[in-house]
Amino acid sequence: MQFTPLKLQMPLAAGGVALMAFNYLEFAVPDVHGMVTLHNILSANFTTAQLSLNWLLVALMLIFSLLTIASIPLYVWQWFKWRGNKEAYQKFMADAPTVVVAGCVPYASLAMTGLVVLAPLAFFIPALSANIQAMMLPGLLFFALLWLGLFGHEFKILKKWLIQPTDVTKLHFVWLLDAFSFGLVSLIGTGVAAMSHNGDIAAIAAFGSFFTVVFGFLLLIAKLSYLVFLQMKAETLPAKNFLPAYFLIVPISCLYGFSMHRLAIYVQAHFSIDMAGVLFATFVIPYVIAIGWSAFCIYLLWDYIRNDFLKSDFAAPQWSML
Repeated sequence: MQFTPLKLQMPLAAGGVALMAFNYLEFAVPDVHGMVTLHNILSANFTTAQLSLNWLLVALMLIFSLLTIASIPLYVWQWFKWRGNKEAYQKFMADAPTVVVAGCVPYASLAMTGLVVLAPLAFFIPALSANIQAMMLPGLLFFALLWLGLFGHEFKILKKWLIQPTDVTKLHFVWLLDAFSFGLVSLIGTGVAAMSHNGDIAAIAAFGSFFTVVFGFLLLIAKLSYLVFLQMKAETLPAKNFLPAYFLIVPISCLYGFSMHRLAIYVQAHFSIDMAGVLFATFVIPYVIAIGWSAFCIYLLWDYIRNDFLKSDFAAPQWSML
């Protein structure tokens, strides 16, 4: 099968499942000081039902963390080889906007892998969880590399859109993959900003993350507004293989909300400003949007979900539903 950057959605999705389990355990396990670890599970006093659920989540987190770590080198190697093929890369960059935007996915996938290392993997490895501060400088450098790569690709996209005509009738929600990628990359930077005890490292990460969040959020608003406008003018929904991309708004809302939540934690910790209201809003509002949009998508796409989803061939936008 010919390589496409969308292949890197596999480790991206696997890492997302691992983080789902980790985030649940972070809130469900009592008496946790700092990040939740396997030791907290072993020492907690759970009921039988709680124990069964928590160990199920631990098993899922382990399986999908290993899947992410094992698969990302393979796909990154394929990506590097593909980028080194000048003819294939130029052909890709000359394609439609909804195709070219997939070039942002590798940066999002690498960001997800970094989050898996800092959270689910640290859950299982005491040496990692006990030395999180030692990971802050490498985390900042990793964020800087992703930042440069993602902005570099996005500027190529913007230049292409400005100098070449675009068939707007072919635009659909896959077009939001760059906004999604900016949200995910920002989580690496905001994580370093919120967790680092070193003021200089935290400040650099916060500044880079703020720029990423603002740029990505403005990009999201502009693109989403235009897509809604186009859809209101259209007579039908997009082709069936693109319909699952409507669900992209769900992770995007959570990514930007959580990034702003972490920036508020940074401001509160390093400037002694009470951010309680902002912390509450950036935690609750994105999840309300996510739940509301999920319900809307299920209603809008119910015929597709009921009649076509299980019968249709695999299409990359289906990762959005996960």
